[in-house]
Amino acid sequence: MRIRAIHIFSILIAFWSVRCDVITPPYTRSVAPDTTQPDTGMVRYHKVLIEEFTGAQCTNCPIGHRKLAELAAVYGDSIVIVSIHAGEFARPNASKGYPTDFRTPAGEELNTRFRVFAYPAAVIDRSKIDGTSYVVGVQNWGSAIARQLRASTPLAIETHAFADTLSGQLTIRIRLQSLATIDYPLNIGYYILEDSVVAPQLDNGTYVPDYIHRHVLRDAPLGAYGEALISAQTPAGTTITRTYTYTLSNAQWNRRKLEVAVFIARPEPDYTVVQCQKSHVAFGQN
Repeated sequence: MRIRAIHIFSILIAFWSVRCDVITPPYTRSVAPDTTQPDTGMVRYHKVLIEEFTGAQCTNCPIGHRKLAELAAVYGDSIVIVSIHAGEFARPNASKGYPTDFRTPAGEELNTRFRVFAYPAAVIDRSKIDGTSYVVGVQNWGSAIARQLRASTPLAIETHAFADTLSGQLTIRIRLQSLATIDYPLNIGYYILEDSVVAPQLDNGTYVPDYIHRHVLRDAPLGAYGEALISAQTPAGTTITRTYTYTLSNAQWNRRKLEVAVFIARPEPDYTVVQCQKSHVAFGQN
């Protein structure tokens, strides 16, 4: 049996007066077995969805941005980061130098549903922490991610995102395979993200006009919770495919920086994400 191991280093940064996560030895994460198939891109271990809630006028939110950059360096593509601008700090205010509106209906819905009141905050795999709240403070992101990475997944996943240069039509192809019998309903959804967007941000009291915003949620074509994927008992080994098309009509988006994040989750009232995957959008001509 091969063991998937990602070497990591300890992280210790003080935010305000709160101690952040310390990742203790041994500095590895094991997923058994490592059955990622290089020839198909099918991923069979559990990836973790991090939905970060933020806003351009939130002075403390860059603390969360930097924390996520550290965690991405540790865990690589085992985590999928989505930056959701929502709530009072995300409202644009051109008179104060914040003209950009990153808000989306799905982002506002999730911000309300998960009761996000303090920022920065994150919902990790849409799982309740200690059985109470979905919202995780920045000081606990590392430990929450580490816990979710140890969870198994019922589905292997492969995704591809391709857009026609001339028409702007984006095609998302998804292939799933059940790794065990699934006897509960699951939804499928996907996000359109734009990475490295340059726009103002308040950072620890300093106005930064050319701040780089990462993994910005731009749209959720299937809504915040997705649509039905599995509604009846599904035996192990079952292959499920989905193809979605989306027209890239917003001329303000940098098409070369677009990403698609696919998530598989239980429908309400559970919400838990059981698998996810992110793909960069490739461009060409049909």
